[in-house]
Amino acid sequence: MTREPTNGGGMAEAGESRGGDRRGQDRRGVERRRTDRRAPPPPWRRPAAFAAYGATAAILAVAMLRGCGGDDVDDRTAKAGPISPAPVAIDTAPTPARTGVVEPARTTADFERLTLEGPRAVGRVVVAQLYCDAPTPVALMPGVDTVEAAIAPLVDRQAQRVPAAECKWGQQDDPRREDFLLLVPPQLAAEFASQPVTLDGYIRRRRLLANVEWIGRSRALSLQTVGIFRGLGH
Repeated sequence: MTREPTNGGGMAEAGESRGGDRRGQDRRGVERRRTDRRAPPPPWRRPAAFAAYGATAAILAVAMLRGCGGDDVDDRTAKAGPISPAPVAIDTAPTPARTGVVEPARTTADFERLTLEGPRAVGRVVVAQLYCDAPTPVALMPGVDTVEAAIAPLVDRQAQRVPAAECKWGQQDDPRREDFLLLVPPQLAAEFASQPVTLDGYIRRRRLLANVEWIGRSRALSLQTVGIFRGLGH
């Protein structure tokens, strides 16, 4: 008597025919589009690596360009020498022309007279009795932009200074002697220095009878009373 196969066996055979053997060479079976099991790319193929490649290439290009043109720039700089700042521009205030007449003004009373005459006395040449310290560079007032035309040639534009000597105007026995700033042109420095030195009170000063171009109060020199040495008087 022959036995017919049961329903369980038929179902197993049907399942094998539909699904196939899942233990074959590719275990993904029908799920071949899944990427979660793929290996990640190596470090040299990642976006950060490509960005680093670009930055390195740019740095190398800049270094090569500087290497090609740097020597010429250095040579031009060396030949030109150091760059110094330009001196400050100074305008000049007009002063009256000298008349050529030398007036006596040896006393403090003459000094006061010239001071009271103000602009009318500017440019006159007078003979004054002076007791002076040694000339030194005297600074112009900070921020000054205008000097008298007669003073301008004596200004060291870079240092903003003029050569000048602090003096006393008048005789030693005059109690009203006035302070006076005498500008000494470089070409007359030796003539100034040739005059004798004497004790003026307790201070050693140079005594000279000088021809002085009267300037009066100078804004460029902090409103000091100023004159220019124009040689020895008689």
